[in-house]
Amino acid sequence: MLIHRGEGDVPAERGAAVTLGVFDGVHLGHQAVLKDLRAWAAELKAPCGALTFAQHPRRILDGRAPDMLTSLEHRLLLFERAGIEFTWVLDFTKELSRQTAAEFAERVLVGRLDIRALALGFDSRFGCDRMGTGSPELPPLAARLGFALRCLDPVLTPDGRPVSSTLVREAIQDGRLHDAEAMLGRRVSVLGTVVQGDARGRRLGYATANLDLAREVRPPFGVYATLTRVDGREHGSVTNVGYRPTVHKDLPPGQKPDLLLESHLFDFSGDLYGKTLEVSFVAKLRDERRFADVQALVEQIRMDEAKARGILKAIGY
Repeated sequence: MLIHRGEGDVPAERGAAVTLGVFDGVHLGHQAVLKDLRAWAAELKAPCGALTFAQHPRRILDGRAPDMLTSLEHRLLLFERAGIEFTWVLDFTKELSRQTAAEFAERVLVGRLDIRALALGFDSRFGCDRMGTGSPELPPLAARLGFALRCLDPVLTPDGRPVSSTLVREAIQDGRLHDAEAMLGRRVSVLGTVVQGDARGRRLGYATANLDLAREVRPPFGVYATLTRVDGREHGSVTNVGYRPTVHKDLPPGQKPDLLLESHLFDFSGDLYGKTLEVSFVAKLRDERRFADVQALVEQIRMDEAKARGILKAIGY
């Protein structure tokens, strides 16, 4: 997938069929839009692209935004897996936030991209006037500017609610991984860069990759059976989300340990520093807890690994 970043990097894919939005989580509702877009682009014999934003609009408009299900780089990876041919990443600025939908469509969608078609989700809105799927002004605007318009119905949860990033976020934060999986259409996962740790795990015989997650939403504290993808290959793993209470129990008063997500990859050798890892959560093994000493922790880690290997073997890994 080709990635264009910023207004100065205008895609060369003119006459494309595109969609527009933040797409946080790239959940089943988003995937339905992307799938329909691909099919529509094929019918039109047009390029298939997405416009998304480097910042969550609420961070610019309100000064705050929810932690993201997926960082920008994670979203781009999921777009590529969904078959999108190119993505244009725009900065969501104060100036952009003051443009009406008509101004944005004229200046960006038509003026810069010369789009042929625009596909929107059921709750998509753009412009300071929040024009979207239910706006009577949108079809005439599309007709005037010369692009086709398609608005898709929502994908519903079993209890009849539209799948949304908010519902997925709540499920993950509550530890309801199966509910989140059902709305994501895949396992709950995080994407991060391996950063330098304190090498305690290596000294204990269980080297771990410490991930910088760029504020991606993660499941509650605990130890999980996971699958970790690195360099295009998936490895069985066990992952800890938390503060490592046993090794940090002697911190000075008032000093808090760093929040960590660290994965131990089974049967892996090699240098992971600086690499991008995607960790998918399969099942929770236990809550995080403090042990009497390091030896007791090592014994528990051995049991965690054995249990995780059994769970992963049962699903074919």
